[in-house]
Amino acid sequence: CAQRARNMEGDSEQTNAELLALQRIDETCRKLQQQGNYLEALECMERGLVLRQHFFGAESDEVWRACKTVGEMCNLLAMTYLQQEDFAMVLELLKKAEILTERDPAGRAVTFNNLACYYRRQGKLHSALQYLQNALKIEAKLARVDNPADTYLNTCAVLSQLGRHQSALEHAQQALILLQEELSRVVGPMADGKEAPKADRIAVLAISYHNVGVEYEFLKKFDQSLQSYRKGVEVAERFLGSEHAITITLRNSCIAAKRAIMARDPHVRLNRLNEQRKAKRAAHSGASAAEASVSSASGAGVLGDMVSPRPEGE
Repeated sequence: CAQRARNMEGDSEQTNAELLALQRIDETCRKLQQQGNYLEALECMERGLVLRQHFFGAESDEVWRACKTVGEMCNLLAMTYLQQEDFAMVLELLKKAEILTERDPAGRAVTFNNLACYYRRQGKLHSALQYLQNALKIEAKLARVDNPADTYLNTCAVLSQLGRHQSALEHAQQALILLQEELSRVVGPMADGKEAPKADRIAVLAISYHNVGVEYEFLKKFDQSLQSYRKGVEVAERFLGSEHAITITLRNSCIAAKRAIMARDPHVRLNRLNEQRKAKRAAHSGASAAEASVSSASGAGVLGDMVSPRPEGE
């Protein structure tokens, strides 16, 4: 009995030591994240995950919650390395996230989105599309999805590059519907002014309008194309400012599209001339271009990767 008691006491001391070690690891992880040392934080989190597996069991809820957290960090770091074009590190992190999100469907959908961004950068468009389609299937089964429009917009960009412009347009339009619902209280007729719009979501909304414009241009529906391009620029200028990188990108794209379409379509040129005459009459009657712009504008895994490229040589 005495020996059994000593063994139990020894086991208890070991358990307490392991718990203390786990607490120290968790505290170190928090400090590293606060300092912005995310790669070191990830290594620390992985040590904590191994210790949790040993302490709680590989199939415990504690371990799967930790897997979710580590998976989120892998995705965050992967997108940072994607911007730096360190593709080997991106793939390593995302494959790790794919394993860690086995029981986290929302996290797996994010991982698939990010893998699609990686494969698109590598020029492997069919692989990118497959991951995006799988992400859409996962999200369709979830009761709640953060930023559901983003997957549709990423899919639009890939389909556009594959030349599937009607399908790309449909995905861009679906993204636009979801974003209008998401931002209804900050943008549009239901806006109450009580909630400030988040810049990243406004940027995605503006990109959605732009992508709709791109696909209409490919499909030679030029009037609808120009309307969408302009709306994207209006949204970006109003909520992001004229010097924001997304605003500049969309404005330049809109100008290029306008020139290309006017050169190709006499109907659009005629409409443009009529618009210029109306603008001159409005100026003479005291209405300023700035006021007109405000009036019309008042009526959401990398942002740049969501932007569909315009037709080449146009």
